[in-house]
Amino acid sequence: MRLLDYLVGGLALLALPFLMWWGIYQSPQSAVNLQARLEAKAKAALAEGGAGWASVRMEGQRAILTGAAPSHDAVTEAARLVRQSSGAGGVIFGGVTLVESRTEAAPPVSPYVWRATKTSEGRILLSGLVPSKAIQARLVEDARLEGRAAVDDEMILAAGAPAGNFQGVARLALKQLGRMAEGEATLTDHRLVLRGEVADPALRAEIASAVSSVAAPFRGKPVLAGDIRWRARLDGNVLTLAGDIGSEAERRQLLAVAAESFAGEIADEMTPSPGLPEGWMDGALAGLPEFAKFSAGEMAFDAAGGVFLFEGEARPSTLYYLEDDMARGAGRWKAVIGAETIGASPETSGNLQPMSAGSPETDCQSELQAVLASGTIEFTEGGAALARESGPLLDQIAGVIARCDPAERFEVMGPGSVQASELVDFLVSAGVPRARLAAISYSRPAGETANQDADAETATAQPVDIRIMERSGE
Repeated sequence: MRLLDYLVGGLALLALPFLMWWGIYQSPQSAVNLQARLEAKAKAALAEGGAGWASVRMEGQRAILTGAAPSHDAVTEAARLVRQSSGAGGVIFGGVTLVESRTEAAPPVSPYVWRATKTSEGRILLSGLVPSKAIQARLVEDARLEGRAAVDDEMILAAGAPAGNFQGVARLALKQLGRMAEGEATLTDHRLVLRGEVADPALRAEIASAVSSVAAPFRGKPVLAGDIRWRARLDGNVLTLAGDIGSEAERRQLLAVAAESFAGEIADEMTPSPGLPEGWMDGALAGLPEFAKFSAGEMAFDAAGGVFLFEGEARPSTLYYLEDDMARGAGRWKAVIGAETIGASPETSGNLQPMSAGSPETDCQSELQAVLASGTIEFTEGGAALARESGPLLDQIAGVIARCDPAERFEVMGPGSVQASELVDFLVSAGVPRARLAAISYSRPAGETANQDADAETATAQPVDIRIMERSGE
């Protein structure tokens, strides 16, 4: 027995180095293999959980989370996925013991657009941007409950969600969309637009009231039709006039205005029909010239609601002048403008250069100065209104400010408070929050006097300047 004991003991001593080597380098619980296994499971958990923005690497049993996070909620969710990727874990069971976040904030997306579309079959498509997986999951669940049908989720995570109750406004939009046979809700920054047709006047009024009453800083715009009698559609190079008209004289008037305002093909699909409200042509003739400048869209007359509806895409100045035309010339008819703005291309001025990430404030100011130097903002009506000839220049200014840091505030300076206020009103209509703008009038240089005899209908050049306001403490 003693000899056998010696033999067994000797073999054990010989095997001990091998067992130690196997335990350190080959065992599933070895430091090397454990780290690789934990990292693979953590990466799989992030991918399956929809946190594609995040990356993870393991240092032993400690996970290091990196990436450009769309929101704080997204970081919390990614950390949870990694922490639970290998079960309960811990030192003994070989799981993730700690998640360290070294993430950074992703650059904000602007404009921040979220959209819900309900088809005639009742299916709801959710698309656009959301700040976190938790909000995404809640909106999908709400869509299922409100629509009582299949939901297609094409939403993606992104930073830059507007301040305020983004989730609450999106959920309100889904609730109202669920009451409609079909339609679309679009939330662009702080602006909610709900589009569709609702035949029941009482239901249409209820939905419109709910959308219009969203809490500040959000703004609701219901574009709901009930009885469309006439419409103009703009698609590519074709402007189509369709629906009912009261007489051949009205046809000739509409075609004449269309030909004067639109350079492309005009298709006439209008049909004389009795029963149109008296004076409906006031709104049609007031809105058609600026609508013809849209990139695409539809102008429709809803006889039941007593309203002209405008949808599609247009430059900020086009929408600004359209609103003015309808206020002045549409008579008793209301106008609801749900069209989206499209930005002006900065390449229209050869002096403009793309903003760099290194000095955004300097680039923002230099772009503004380059745009202002490339033309003159003119006013009509004795300086009380922006001249339409200045529309392209105004669009460029709005485009530059849209690309500036959202934290920047601007001084809008003009020779009088009226001119400065008019330009501020235009920028607000283009989507710039009024809180970021200050209208300031300045005195004319010594010896220069205002022309009291200026023709109120002639565009008068007025010097205007826009500068970034210094932040307190800088």
